[in-house]
Formats: sequence, C-alpha cells, structure tokens
Amino acid sequence: MTWADLLDRLEAELTGDPTGALPWNPPAGLGPLPAHLQDRARAVVRAQADRSRQLRTELDTVRGHLDALDRIPQQHPDAVYLDVDG
Repeated sequence: MTWADLLDRLEAELTGDPTGALPWNPPAGLGPLPAHLQDRARAVVRAQADRSRQLRTELDTVRGHLDALDRIPQQHPDAVYLDVDG
C-alpha cells in the first residue's frame, strides 16, 4: 500500500456509511509522507475532524430524542369488561 492508496481509502471512508468503516490499523512500511501529498493529508485530517463533529452532533440529537421518548408516560389501561363466556 502506498500513501496515495491510503489517502484514497480514508477519503472514501469519509463519504461512505460510518457503520461500515473498519477499525484503524496503520499500514506498516509506508515510510514518511511524501511532500507532494502533505496538503492532501491535511485536508483528510480536517475532513475527518469535521465528520467527527457532525457525528457527535447527530448522536446528541438522537440521545435527546430518546430522552424525550423516555419521559412520555406509559399508559396501561385497565380492563373494563371481563369475558366470562369466552
């Protein structure tokens, strides 16, 4: 794997489904980042940080919705009729 391949993969993961992202395992043997890829790598890091903030905001929203649902009183109506024939 080259640095360009790795950046391609990271960029693709940013635009895809976050539930399908694999755990991060840095590839071995890449060596130092080439100078001509530094701006691209910085852009990936910024995009990852932006996506992380977005996901945190979405998570907070979902938690708020779940909290609101938990506060709704549960109604368990008592039986009004007893079917003795049935």
